[in-house]
Amino acid sequence: MKELNVGVIGLGAIGQKHCESLAKIRQAKVTALADVNETVLNKTAEKLGARAYTDYREMLADPELDAVVVATPDQLHREVSILAAEAGKHILVEKPIATTEADALEMMSAAEKAGVKLMVGFTLRFVPHYKQAKLAVESGKLGQVASIFARRLNVITQAERIGGRCGVLHFLGIHDFDMMRWVVGSEPVSIYSEASTSVPRTFPQENETFSIIRFANGVVGCAHIGWNLPKTHPGGRDFKLDIIGNKGSFDLDLAKQGIELYTEDGAKFPSTAPGLIEEDRAFVDCVLDDTPVPVTGQDGLVALKMVLAALESIETKKPVSL
Repeated sequence: MKELNVGVIGLGAIGQKHCESLAKIRQAKVTALADVNETVLNKTAEKLGARAYTDYREMLADPELDAVVVATPDQLHREVSILAAEAGKHILVEKPIATTEADALEMMSAAEKAGVKLMVGFTLRFVPHYKQAKLAVESGKLGQVASIFARRLNVITQAERIGGRCGVLHFLGIHDFDMMRWVVGSEPVSIYSEASTSVPRTFPQENETFSIIRFANGVVGCAHIGWNLPKTHPGGRDFKLDIIGNKGSFDLDLAKQGIELYTEDGAKFPSTAPGLIEEDRAFVDCVLDDTPVPVTGQDGLVALKMVLAALESIETKKPVSL
């Protein structure tokens, strides 16, 4: 059986999850890890039997390494990805692809020039619930789609964990912006966004937003994105998707996901959507089989442009064309 030697760069929350997912994929082997936190690095490397590097550049020089997952803070995606491409490594970069359009374009150009694959980590495309939404639209069962509404609300502790590194649109909203474009099957042409200012903010970034998105095919979308849910919220999240067509509708509610767990700590609703492992598996498969990546750099670029347009709209109080 073919096997892909993968390295993970950045061992924060999402980097750790990628390590866990890749370890469950038979065709993948986590052979190298890189992080500046030596304690976390060595502990994770020992658990996985991987080589540990405090300098990712040294890791990229390993000729046995085939591919990398870039899970560093957003502002480092450009440099890490370009150097990975120049080293001949295939790349799965976490969302957002970058923090600016120029950086994203440089990353895409570097990957194309080096002849390596560049995939962007939009997990919702691999969650069965959202794949069903895409299928419902593509099959024509809903008829002509008129509107799509997405909600992604998280608990306030998420904002505290991020600590002002970015706002809720870069962290959560970009998921739904990409998902709505993917499900609708049309390019966004304009965005109008508003951000709540009634709640005092610890950090300057937006934390509760509504965005109206107009797509080229005439579909109108609305995305409610925030992280103001109280810490005591039993599910720790409130994710929804509603699609209205002239022959049917699709309603998705991931707040409970069909499983309820009651303990002395209160009610919990465990996640049943293994999106990340399917995303990582798709990346491994496309490299081993030399097939196109399922989520391209262009997909990452468009989603980033949507977020940047939404932020511009919040500032200008006007719709922004894409």
